[in-house]
Amino acid sequence: MIIRAKTKAEGVKGQVMLLTAMLVSAIVIAATSLAGLLTLYQLRQVTDVKGSGAAIFAADAGVECLAYDRFASGTAECSRGVLNNGASFVTTSTAPGVYVSIGTSGRSSRALQINFNNIASSTASSTP
Repeated sequence: MIIRAKTKAEGVKGQVMLLTAMLVSAIVIAATSLAGLLTLYQLRQVTDVKGSGAAIFAADAGVECLAYDRFASGTAECSRGVLNNGASFVTTSTAPGVYVSIGTSGRSSRALQINFNNIASSTASSTP
């Protein structure tokens, strides 16, 4: 019986195969983790549609409040409010005649902007 000793090159082949398998496994795990994270973010957005809708309606209520104050009394002084569903809005002036209404419900916030500078005054007379 002839006993043949392993050469150095034969031992390295096993190590290279092991390292290659580990590298491929690490790449697959990283890709799977990234896909899972992106799916989680999408699920969070989908589940908060109700809050997003309530926030946009709250922001719209802030714009409506500003418009009513502007055309009823001549000044826009509606700064904040809370709706029956718990959503709230805060309005701020970003420039003279330009206002931003930010509606918030839960974790969702939505903003709307209104510019009164380009709107004709309600007291202006119209000529036929």
